[in-house]
Amino acid sequence: MIEETVFTNEKIIEVVKNIYNIDVYQVEKSNRGSANLYSLNENKYIFKEFQTKYTKEEIDKEIIIINHLKEDDIPVPEYVKTISGEYSFVYENRIVIMQKFIDGYTMESNTGNYDQILESAEYLGKIVKSLSTLEINLPLNDASGWYSHKAIEESIEKQEKLLQNISEKEYPQIYIDLTDKISMLKSVRDNINFGDINKLSIMNTHGDYSVQQFIYKDGKIKAIIDFVSACKMPVVWEIIRSYSYIDPKAKDGEININNLIQYIKKFTNYVSLNEYDFKYMSYLYLIQLLASTYGYKQYIADNSKIDLLEFAFFRTKLCKYLYKNAEKISNTLVKKLLNNN
Repeated sequence: MIEETVFTNEKIIEVVKNIYNIDVYQVEKSNRGSANLYSLNENKYIFKEFQTKYTKEEIDKEIIIINHLKEDDIPVPEYVKTISGEYSFVYENRIVIMQKFIDGYTMESNTGNYDQILESAEYLGKIVKSLSTLEINLPLNDASGWYSHKAIEESIEKQEKLLQNISEKEYPQIYIDLTDKISMLKSVRDNINFGDINKLSIMNTHGDYSVQQFIYKDGKIKAIIDFVSACKMPVVWEIIRSYSYIDPKAKDGEININNLIQYIKKFTNYVSLNEYDFKYMSYLYLIQLLASTYGYKQYIADNSKIDLLEFAFFRTKLCKYLYKNAEKISNTLVKKLLNNN
């Protein structure tokens, strides 16, 4: 959700002159993303005002990551230094950065062609390999909050609480989806070996890697953005999630296993995975998707958020497909990929 800005166009012109010693003659607000973005001087610079939830330490961490990735020739944004030599500053409790404009365009989810699908996998592999030598420690998100018995019980309670606040007549599809998710969560709780999931490979990664973070030029990735969520986590979640957001064959909530295999193979040209990664990739993604109420909760609170509701429907279709096919996907990945690593 975009927060109200603390800037006027006139204030941006003043601040940029004082902080960067750059003369601004044109300011245009952009509506992309969750931060407040402004194009300056006919797209020469992007002025970015972050949400209040972010600290300067988090943003400075992202800049360290981006500068590190740039040394390994990974296409990332280029930040502009302030007069004092910093990459960010604080203004009225908001963290602000300025970067050079990236000439390109974004793509909608599930619209990538085959080459773009593999390109996504290749860059994810390069990013994870590069971040393995990062000198700063990234926060740990080991995803145990998704897949322990306690976590799943809490997820069931969260879904049930939301279900109790709606009527089947008023929200028929939401009611069906939440009821199905509760049933699937109970089955997962009773049938999955959570001890083995703990053997997944934990690696430094982007944390929110998907086609939504790519800027394209002439059909190829020109820049990968938004590393503020970078962390240590089971990297297979990042793999299968990013695949499901770019492949048109996954648009209706289905995983094309042949395309997923090629996606993983491209990734493992740079980073090795273990048997448990292949075995539990589909289960991990299923559990994470089942636990989330994102989209439904926001739409129930505000019926104008149709886009978030459509996103929730998409993810629940993925849940239902994975619930029926997780074992098949698991067995196929182990059979086809294990001996290649």
